Amino acid sequence: MTEALFRVLFSYHCDGEQHVPKTGPAVVAANHPSYLDPILLSLRIDRAVHFMAWDVLFRVPLLGSVMRLFGAFPVDTQKGKGREAYEKARALLQRGELIGIFPEGKRSRTGWLEPSLREGAARLAWETGAPLIPATIAGAFRAWPHFQSLPKPARIRVRFHEPIDPTRYRSEPEEVALPALIAELRRRVERSLLPGVKADLRLNVLWRLPAPWPRLYESGPPLALALFIFWKTRSLPTVLPIYAFIAYLLLDHFVIPQGRLVKWIRNASPVLFVLVFAPYALASLNMPPVPAGIALDAMLLGALFPYLYEHGLTALGFVRGLTFAAYLELIVLRMAPSGLGPHVALPLFAAAYAWENKTVFWRYTAPLLLAYGAYLIHDLDGGMELLPHASAGLLAWVLGKLMPLRTRAAAEPEPERPGLGLNL
Repeated sequence: MTEALFRVLFSYHCDGEQHVPKTGPAVVAANHPSYLDPILLSLRIDRAVHFMAWDVLFRVPLLGSVMRLFGAFPVDTQKGKGREAYEKARALLQRGELIGIFPEGKRSRTGWLEPSLREGAARLAWETGAPLIPATIAGAFRAWPHFQSLPKPARIRVRFHEPIDPTRYRSEPEEVALPALIAELRRRVERSLLPGVKADLRLNVLWRLPAPWPRLYESGPPLALALFIFWKTRSLPTVLPIYAFIAYLLLDHFVIPQGRLVKWIRNASPVLFVLVFAPYALASLNMPPVPAGIALDAMLLGALFPYLYEHGLTALGFVRGLTFAAYLELIVLRMAPSGLGPHVALPLFAAAYAWENKTVFWRYTAPLLLAYGAYLIHDLDGGMELLPHASAGLLAWVLGKLMPLRTRAAAEPEPERPGLGLNL
């Protein structure tokens, strides 16, 4: 249950868990980017991990209870006051238990491993002979850094590395063995941490870059719709919301200070505008209203959610395609009026796009989107008259394949880049 929740909230992935022994003593030592780390390391391990964690955290409501549930025990991080926790960890190892330690001793301030690592994990392995298992947590600094009150969506990946056998170090004196163990631990963790940290640093820059000019798919279809509605109605107030949306796009480019949330809103704005304005457009053109419109809006917002985690081009491609599908559906509604049409066209496009691009949660979202459309059509007695509307969704998908998005960033590999947070 907990893993399923983390997969939804943070797109959690773990590999290398086979390196953690099923029985017997071992020390797991990981970087410490967030409050979530003990839980992240425990989710895919079939045995209890007893974490040595900062004692202050155990006084945080709910968090302390969850940490105890996952086997953590407190340690006083003040200099010279951690001996009791160390002895408890050593006793647990001697009983064959699994110990988890964060050698940084505190959450990272930058996302990198801190320059100075504490020797507790290395000393436990050296004194007891238990294998030392390095682990890398990537993405958690983006999800919940030390300066942020609450977590936010991010891709999180946990990787357990091959154990370090302390046997060959035990013949060395303490002053040689412990620095060598710590250096090997750092090397293995940082090797897989580096790409994610680089992506985080680049994101911090990209979030503050000026917004682009209104993109063609953002401004072109609404302006064409405004001309058509004004031609039909001769009513300026009816098309004012469209020009307000165009004004927002220009203000975003020239005036609005940029940040993560601002870019999320801008990149999702074509879909949000369609959801808000579509009922008024249909009414002004004397076209049939969409039954169960709230269900359709909820479906589209749910379909948009996974793209908080996706790469920039993939996320923007979905927004562009869904925008095309909405305007194509409006054209089809003029030729074949049916309020059920949008319930076919839009979920069909969203399912096809998720399936083609194997996006986050696609194994769940694609079948759910198709099932949504099929159920609603059956429930509201839809029939063959909906085939043209299905064509609108499929045509938008085909257009996206024929005209893929191209940007200056297209050739740069960015494995951890969340797309709705970027302007490209």
